[in-house]
Amino acid sequence: MQTRSVRKLALWTFALLFSTLACRAATRLIIPDTPTPAPSPTIPSTATLQPTIPAPTATPSFEAACPSLLSEIMTAATTDETEEEPSIFSKPLEDEQDLSYMVNYTFKDDKLWKREDFFVPENFDKQLDRRAAHEWIWDYFAAIVPASERKFVTEFSAISDGRGSVLGAVSQTFESPTKWALRIDILDASDHYSLTFTLMHEFGHLLTLKPSQVAADELIYYNPDNVDFYERAAAACPRYFTGEGCSTPESYINEFFNRYWTAIYPEWQEIDRTEADAAYYGALSDFYKTYQDQFLTDYAATSPEEDIAESWSFFVLAPRPELNSIADEKILFFYEYPELIQLRQEILTRLCVEFPQ
Repeated sequence: MQTRSVRKLALWTFALLFSTLACRAATRLIIPDTPTPAPSPTIPSTATLQPTIPAPTATPSFEAACPSLLSEIMTAATTDETEEEPSIFSKPLEDEQDLSYMVNYTFKDDKLWKREDFFVPENFDKQLDRRAAHEWIWDYFAAIVPASERKFVTEFSAISDGRGSVLGAVSQTFESPTKWALRIDILDASDHYSLTFTLMHEFGHLLTLKPSQVAADELIYYNPDNVDFYERAAAACPRYFTGEGCSTPESYINEFFNRYWTAIYPEWQEIDRTEADAAYYGALSDFYKTYQDQFLTDYAATSPEEDIAESWSFFVLAPRPELNSIADEKILFFYEYPELIQLRQEILTRLCVEFPQ
């Protein structure tokens, strides 16, 4: 009989491999993550899109007090100094052995509280295993993201899969399908520029997958290895199915999917069903090259969830673009929502003050 701790670890590992949105250390690396969603009820036959909305003009663009810092963050996030050509290949997490380090915390008064050790090798860097090293990452995230926007985040994990590859991830917690966890690679967090972009990307997931946006499916949550439950839930969803549940009618991700993914989704699904790694990565690379003007980064082509999270990060951290492509339109998408314009302004006001020096 498994202990609660072992069962928790086993379920979390499964979630990490098949449900967690595990994100890369740089935007030019693709890591497969979310399960294959069901087809949209109505899919147009056309395979390409044209920009359809004018750039918003009613609301003045907020200019952050630290434009040079934001430029440096975007440069760090979108530049891969180790590759002469853009690369979308990265080793995925295949089992718990790919995680070389992991500790988990719950919160009390918005601070890290109880710690639970899962993987802590004897030879792991003791400086990176210190509570203070983990606290500053969470405290930084909490400082730039308003508390009202992360009430459902109830766990934080310091993880590592070694240098590079996965920098951050989010997932539902073991305790509840409506509560989420933020997980950051402690080895890669020393690059504050890439960390900041990744934190904003992960918050993009949280913003678009939180309980008010996606109705968590409890059958899938409590039976993560039951394919029949998953397929039935996906087929019963009349809107975009995220893997965790059915998106709500007015959700950001449902509207985003309807605008930008219905035309290319069948092709993406065929690729996502590919089991052999080499064939999958090759097909995904070709998919990105075919629709390159529709994606802000090659990593965005991984899935609708990654696409909207990347677009959110650009919306927050980059200047408002002109409408020259579908990729630009995906940034302008967020300017249609007054509450997101206000949230962007608050995040940037905080970021300019809180960025680690």
